[in-house]
Amino acid sequence: MAWWYAVVESRHELQNPTSAEKIRLLGKRLGLGGSSHLLDIAGGRGGPAVLLASELGCRVTSVELSPEFAATARERAQAAGVAELIEVVESDAKDFRIERGGYDAAMCLGATFAFDGVVPTVRALSAAVPSGALIAVGEPSWRMWPLPPEFELHEGENFLPLPQTVERFESAGVEVVSLIASSPDDWDRYESLHWQTLDEWLRANPGHAQAEEFRARGRLHRERYLRWIRDLLGWAIFVCRTP
Repeated sequence: MAWWYAVVESRHELQNPTSAEKIRLLGKRLGLGGSSHLLDIAGGRGGPAVLLASELGCRVTSVELSPEFAATARERAQAAGVAELIEVVESDAKDFRIERGGYDAAMCLGATFAFDGVVPTVRALSAAVPSGALIAVGEPSWRMWPLPPEFELHEGENFLPLPQTVERFESAGVEVVSLIASSPDDWDRYESLHWQTLDEWLRANPGHAQAEEFRARGRLHRERYLRWIRDLLGWAIFVCRTP
């Protein structure tokens, strides 16, 4: 059976609505350098880890549940010449033993579901770094509030407007000290690459048992993005100072 995300994100360099420039900026705001060790929770196909290791020379421990994504992350690190800097651990984030204070910085970009929400994610990352160090979390927030009554929430979309999102972060004991927000271009690039990748997969696999299921799912995702999500949902990387 084909996995939806392995299909539609097979060409994504970055699996969030952001850019290489903003990941570089994140590295600078986290103070990463050649002596730094970064914990990357739910590292996916390795895009940010490879970019930060290549540009800044930091070591990265990337924890990823998906075997497909973990394998790709290792391949990308090898191809970029930074395999010695990146350790990819195939594990559920909750099962990964985080060494308390064992990393200089920690991040989880677009995957707070790995710890069942923002607050437990912030607490887990905070435990990974020394007191007063920096962590980063990528998380959506609603641009409009209240939401239009005709808009139907999907499971897991328990997001808040930006000010309340910051309050949610800080309820875990950290202080939000920096924000790297996504632009409409970031969103369009990220979302429309899903469409193009799915279209190419469907053309190459017309007789696949899941072809019609994926075609229908892709149409629904595209329509929902164009009609609602593009205007309603923001995304940003929140850089936080730990207590």
